[in-house]
Amino acid sequence: MNSSLLVLITTALFIIIGCFCLVFGMDKSKPPKTRRHLLYIALICVFLVWGLITFIMLNPLG
Repeated sequence: MNSSLLVLITTALFIIIGCFCLVFGMDKSKPPKTRRHLLYIALICVFLVWGLITFIMLNPLG
């Protein structure tokens, strides 16, 4: 498997995890501590995706 394809799949995985954490972090029925942790994980995923996209742009496919 090409390493660039692996980076793209990893980026997609972090986007999905970040969206999941953001949606459930905004849910008011969850306890505040759990919501805070989910929102922090979503923020970490945003920075990871930002770094992976920068890596992809600096090292194009092919």
